[in-house]
Amino acid sequence: MRLKNKVALVTGAASGIGLATVRRFVDEGAHVVALDLDLERTLAALGGLANVTPAAADVSKSAEVNKVFEMAEGKHGRLDVLVNAAGISAGPADIEDITDEDFARVVEVNLYGSFYTLRAAAKLMRRNGDSGGSIVNISSVGALANFPLPAAYPASKAAVLGMTRATAALLAPDNIRVNAVAPGATDTPMLPADPEFRNAVVNLGVMKRAASAEELANTILFLASDEAAFFTGQTLSPNGGYVM
Repeated sequence: MRLKNKVALVTGAASGIGLATVRRFVDEGAHVVALDLDLERTLAALGGLANVTPAAADVSKSAEVNKVFEMAEGKHGRLDVLVNAAGISAGPADIEDITDEDFARVVEVNLYGSFYTLRAAAKLMRRNGDSGGSIVNISSVGALANFPLPAAYPASKAAVLGMTRATAALLAPDNIRVNAVAPGATDTPMLPADPEFRNAVVNLGVMKRAASAEELANTILFLASDEAAFFTGQTLSPNGGYVM
């Protein structure tokens, strides 16, 4: 019960790492606001899970994000943990084929979305006094090393790491920790469906397999909990030995 009676908000909550994190947090005693773009999809994925409040918003729209955080404050009165798991990878792999719209949309969701939620979370966590809060941003091993994905994705995820370090320094006086997780290949809908491409990505790590979403949720849980009380501005990268 490492998150007993704590209030968490998880984005990208309808699938993949976000969904696994919601389930893990509930198991550890948290009350979770589960945010995703599609409310019906979120409700279906959560299957009536106890202590979860589903919410819908486009994280790339700050006004929509702010409304969800206002709802969370009204319902729970506080926020202790934020997990930024919402993310997309879209557009062609060849740089000449990437349109302005392709690039912008990935940056809007992955970077702007993480900033909008982080900003809203900091406002609430500052009211917690000495107990502060914990923010976990999901980046990618593509931000740390060569990764065969469209340019917008690793660019946005590298920017998330810069934002993580900067905001960790800015929010440390308020007892708010900000860390990042940079996963390698993970068995979620984000992993390429094409078998040849999928195998190429998975085989980049020396363990020659993809991580499960649950394995990533365990890493996120550590950073969210008081067990990581001396971690801030750090990046943990469960990548199966792709980066050593």
